[in-house]
Amino acid sequence: MAKEGADMTEETEYMLDRNVGKEAESPESPGDAKEMRAVVLAGFGGLNKLRVTKKAMPEPQEGEVKIRVKACGLNFLDLMVRLGTIDNPPKPPIVPGFECSGIVESVGENTLGFEIGDRVMAFVNYNAWAEVVCAPVDFVFKMPDEMTFAEAAAFSLNFVAAYMMLFEVANLREGMSVLVHSAGGGVVIDLPD
Repeated sequence: MAKEGADMTEETEYMLDRNVGKEAESPESPGDAKEMRAVVLAGFGGLNKLRVTKKAMPEPQEGEVKIRVKACGLNFLDLMVRLGTIDNPPKPPIVPGFECSGIVESVGENTLGFEIGDRVMAFVNYNAWAEVVCAPVDFVFKMPDEMTFAEAAAFSLNFVAAYMMLFEVANLREGMSVLVHSAGGGVVIDLPD
């Protein structure tokens, strides 16, 4: 067990090394532009393919919300992307992640329903493992006051998957019951009792 912990420390230090993985840095991030940090998947494989690098700060387009990320999710889909085992994976380098939570920093033109400072959770098409993301307003939701950023980041994919399985795939209706067996993970935890 002690060796396993030591390996993780070395791997984490490798990921953070500024001189490692320079090829993963985006050529579109000029030194004089605003930058942010992001976890970049340099190639498919293990954790050693992930790098913390600097990327250009995104700006919201029309109908988008710019979010300062406070927490991001890590799901089975993220692991499948890292390994390159999903259908038609994007070509690395990419910033992984499909869900996050944070605070609205700005909104694009003609974007209604959100204000700077709102606490939100969002679905994104990759890019959640970054300090800042821009997401279409249709995929951004205000967080309940009592919800933490960590809870919100872990909420979206799990609860949507559980809802879709119960009410769209199984067509569950009032008065019906369902047996869930041989299942685990966040999706099953989110099923109603």
